[in-house]
Amino acid sequence: MKLQKGILAVVVASSLAFTACKCEKKEGIAVAPAEDTLSVDTNADDVPVAKLDADGNYIYDIGNNLEIALPDGGKMSVGENSTENKLFTMLNDANFAVSDDKTQGWVTLDRVYFSTGKAELTPNSEAQVANLITLLKAYPTATIKVGGYTDNTGDAAVNQRVSTERAKTIADKIIAGGVEASRIESEGYGAQHFVCAANDTDECKAQNRRVDIRITKK
Repeated sequence: MKLQKGILAVVVASSLAFTACKCEKKEGIAVAPAEDTLSVDTNADDVPVAKLDADGNYIYDIGNNLEIALPDGGKMSVGENSTENKLFTMLNDANFAVSDDKTQGWVTLDRVYFSTGKAELTPNSEAQVANLITLLKAYPTATIKVGGYTDNTGDAAVNQRVSTERAKTIADKIIAGGVEASRIESEGYGAQHFVCAANDTDECKAQNRRVDIRITKK
């Protein structure tokens, strides 16, 4: 009788111990219940940002905003990595000199886009063109060259024409904004001078379809 009571006590104790740990058996291994498992952090900030917009244009990271003070007393809020800040840094630097190498010193317009296959600016491109006008007015002795470029998709002759027209569109807009025509030069280079040499992905080709500016005289 005492032996039976002892066995019963061991069984009860074992049952209580198993209940207290809230574990479940799986193929002889005690595992934690589902509610105690670790969750994966899926914070939205960790999701990669697309580098192309809905129209296939490349989206540049222009950085955090900063305010630059222009020599004519004006001020401009620009991205720290933006075209405007790069040009301002060159023009405002007493030690900056225009290179004799005409392949050097080009700065890509990072917020200027065109309708597909055309030289017509999209509405959201006007803001950067206006900033360029403001910069050139603040540095009245500076002259620039505008260069148009494409990827190598399609007919080479068409690409050459489109790139020329796009460069001229920017030049004409700047002149229309009050900058003397003698200070602006433009040229189209078609599918030459890739900035993304492979030119083999949508993102790469989008970077090659661009308009650049080079300061030709300070």
